[in-house]
Amino acid sequence: MSIPRPPPRRTGLPAIHQVLPRLAWGDAVGNQVRYLQGLLRRWGHASEIYADAWDDACKDQVRPMRDSAREADRDAVLLVHHSFESRMVPRIAKSPGRKVLVYHNVTPARLFEGFERKVAAACDAARDELLALRPHVEAAFAYSRFSAEELVAAGYPNVAVLPFAIDWAAFDTAPDPALQAELDDGMSNILFVGRAVPSKKVDDVLRVFTAYQRLYQPRSRLVVAGYLHRDGAYGAYLHGLKDVLGAEQVRFLGRVSAAQLSACFATASAYLSMSRHEGFGVPLLEAMYRGVPVVAYGAAALPETMGGAGLATRSDEPREVAKLLAVLDRNAGLRAQVITAQRERIAELSQEAVAEQVRVAFEDICSSTAPRPPVATTTTATVELVCPGFTVRPEEPASRLARRVAERLPGARVLALRPWGEDASLTLEPISDDGVAVTHFTPDQPVDSNPRTALPGSSAMETAVRASSAPVVLLSADTVSAQTLLPHVSARAWGVCAPASQSALLASAQEHLGDRLVVEEPAQVETALQALLTTLASTGVLPRAT
Repeated sequence: MSIPRPPPRRTGLPAIHQVLPRLAWGDAVGNQVRYLQGLLRRWGHASEIYADAWDDACKDQVRPMRDSAREADRDAVLLVHHSFESRMVPRIAKSPGRKVLVYHNVTPARLFEGFERKVAAACDAARDELLALRPHVEAAFAYSRFSAEELVAAGYPNVAVLPFAIDWAAFDTAPDPALQAELDDGMSNILFVGRAVPSKKVDDVLRVFTAYQRLYQPRSRLVVAGYLHRDGAYGAYLHGLKDVLGAEQVRFLGRVSAAQLSACFATASAYLSMSRHEGFGVPLLEAMYRGVPVVAYGAAALPETMGGAGLATRSDEPREVAKLLAVLDRNAGLRAQVITAQRERIAELSQEAVAEQVRVAFEDICSSTAPRPPVATTTTATVELVCPGFTVRPEEPASRLARRVAERLPGARVLALRPWGEDASLTLEPISDDGVAVTHFTPDQPVDSNPRTALPGSSAMETAVRASSAPVVLLSADTVSAQTLLPHVSARAWGVCAPASQSALLASAQEHLGDRLVVEEPAQVETALQALLTTLASTGVLPRAT
């Protein structure tokens, strides 16, 4: 394979190179990396892309990672893109030059469990790498406050939000005439674009569409454009679910060309996303750019990306979301209002304005020849009390127990979910809630208003606990966050779990914590409190647990 030599540096500016494990054609990370390279070269920086693997369509735009150490110099800046397991940390640590992390977010492993065991393990390893990369970088960028919050939680220095620079002209490809004619037949087309993987919850897209077709619009079609491994566990599940639901006119197109994608958007009545985790969410903005109204489950960074445009929903109940699609279909005035708001959102992200913000961000990094000193946020908490519902469900037994424990343990802080609608924070500074120090973290999914519904996890909160060296108390040990944390912090953790918890969750907590797990009914707050304090004191680790 013939690889072009790096272009000469014409301006005296430092080189800014990019590294990532794989350069893929057509995915959001790959598109962003290639577009950034074009911007950096336009601004006068020498800029190469280094990777261990790449799609054949990218072969002329990438160089082998093994060449980076030889071709970079001590004045170069290395942008390390992180979104999946890379196994590149040792090489990055030894590479010359200054390192800056660009964080696209890592999908929680739990979203792949039951379907993709290897992918789940790789996601878990990627979060280990996120912590391992921290000592080697002088600054970190994220494409949303949601992602930046996790970097702060991990203890990264000099964290900032980098605007996502989009090449809007790439969306102006003329539609494929054959596919456009096929889809433009008078039916209402509901569109989803992206890889059909468990975290994208294409199964929920199917459920919402089925409800929409049966209750509101029989002449409707679902179009899913993106990679689908038909013989894989999730692909087989989707096809089986389609048959069980009985939905008609469901089209899984698989990978599509730029022209075919344009045809999908040109004929779409609405864009539907039920994804459970996005660090940004480019397809939603693409739909807005193309004039397609967006309905999206408000998970992770999606509400932030939408910026108040489109329709973001807290509910993932199929009939509730289907009702939003129906309102858009039947209320022409609302539809026009939504599209107008989406155009205003796109105007805020004009290509040249965003590119200038990116240039200024990199200019700040390059303005000094020496690495910037780390300014990482650290915590001095003596004990981490993990209670996701402390603020959003204060009357729950676990929340009342957490308050009583915090009152008895000097220096303890409560880690809790942030209420819906509040912006992600770029500081770990706790707030005082009637004398209890509480640090809030954005949940990965909206908190359901139904108190009987399980609370969601929070990648940022879980990362903060893993990055802390303090003892950990899990109230309760059967929550999503507790179950995620147990394999990583069990050696310094204690927990409380109700006897009536699901048997699998209780067994998992007992396996990891042993006699450091208090199995008591949380509603009996004083009984559970005394049992927990006795367990803490018996270890000698917390002598002040009296």
